Amino acid sequence: MNLKMDLHCHSIYSDGTETPANVVRLAAKAGVGLFALTDHDTLLGVSEAVEAGREHGVRVLPSIEMDTESPFELHILGLDVDIDNAALTSALLLAKNRRSERNSRILKTLKSAGFNIYPYFKESFGSTTRFNIACALVDSGHASTISDAFARFLEPGTLGYFELERPSPAEVIELIRGAGGIPVLAHPCKLKANPHNVVMQLAAQGLMGLEAYYPTSTKGQIELFVSLASKYGLIITSGSDYHGANRDILPGTAWEDNALLNKSARLFISRHCKTFV
Repeated sequence: MNLKMDLHCHSIYSDGTETPANVVRLAAKAGVGLFALTDHDTLLGVSEAVEAGREHGVRVLPSIEMDTESPFELHILGLDVDIDNAALTSALLLAKNRRSERNSRILKTLKSAGFNIYPYFKESFGSTTRFNIACALVDSGHASTISDAFARFLEPGTLGYFELERPSPAEVIELIRGAGGIPVLAHPCKLKANPHNVVMQLAAQGLMGLEAYYPTSTKGQIELFVSLASKYGLIITSGSDYHGANRDILPGTAWEDNALLNKSARLFISRHCKTFV
């Protein structure tokens, strides 16, 4: 049984550059046996990913990455969810509409200030994020890198920043669990607050896991989040946060063949065998 997991990948349905089928193919090429497509606030690419998983011998978990605010932005992965759950579907439609309105304001504001990126802006098939706008800023020559685009145009206090109304972590955790999924805090190594306090609060709200193994996690951060997971009874996952050409990372990155990750992989494989090949 191949337990190598990558439970955090993006496709053209949010801010990635590859189709779901191609992301799964690349994951299979990298030796991944357990995979999750986690596009931002959309499940539209999941069916294609599941079908590609059957073709390439990869177990695919129907999944998502949901953005929350409390009071800073947190991303929560919903792993192995029911993609037809009515409450989740309704929440995703609301999130899409809010993003569309926010993106329109950003583009208009940038244009009025002399940064017309409309010719370079490419919407995603499902959920279009600030990452798409950052890519347009780079392609138009107004920013040197994605990080530069965010720092100069899209972060709080800059010209193109507009607050986006998002659900709270507690609301998203409830949605994910209501859809039969496992809510996992994405890239906790990026937390902008005390990790002990954040994990304690989220665990009390029903969080079930931490993405301790992430490409930019340091050894010390991994040890910290493994310790916090043990303290609060959370599972540990591994994800690359693959975005195709938009980020220099490959599927399967961050995986380590150890007892903790193998235990989590077996948990997912045993939960809903009907979703797997």
